[in-house]
Amino acid sequence: PQFNYAAKHNPMVFFTNTNGGNDPTPANPLSSQYAPLQQLFADLASDNVAEYNWITPNQFNDMHTALTGGYKGLTGDAAKIKQGDDFLAQVIPAIMASNAYKNHGAIIIWFDESEGDGVAGDNPDDLNHTIAEIVISPRAHANVDGLPYASSVFYTHSSDLRTMQEIFRVGPLLGDAVNANDLSDLFKPGVVPKKP
Repeated sequence: PQFNYAAKHNPMVFFTNTNGGNDPTPANPLSSQYAPLQQLFADLASDNVAEYNWITPNQFNDMHTALTGGYKGLTGDAAKIKQGDDFLAQVIPAIMASNAYKNHGAIIIWFDESEGDGVAGDNPDDLNHTIAEIVISPRAHANVDGLPYASSVFYTHSSDLRTMQEIFRVGPLLGDAVNANDLSDLFKPGVVPKKP
């Protein structure tokens, strides 16, 4: 079972066409699509992985919530970050070792919010804050001068939506995805197809 899972971190459960029509019973035809993380490891090992997989960490691995008493001798933000890093240190290598990843796979890690920087009147939603997004893929943009590539293109979460719609050729573009830049600058040229 999942420990301290929060649906708020999994957008697919809020849409009736991806959640089985809001049916919380075992009769829901899409209930198997929301398997615990352990199922992903089994699917990776058996080479039976879906084309798109969304991983939502529980609330003790999402870099927001520290365990009571700290974590590995750390407290506060340092403990929260270490917990999230340790989660990724378990999941990312397993994905990278899989055939699914080796055959044109990509791992996109992104954060869903920014924190205020402590300045009086700070508004974390004013788009003047940077939110990390990391692309890991053999098809990602090459390093520059020995450092991971950092794009100067303006992205929002709608950029991720647009990119997934372009990759899977699903249209029309939804919501603000129609106005967003796709993530093609983070990949080698031609990897992300254009508008569906």
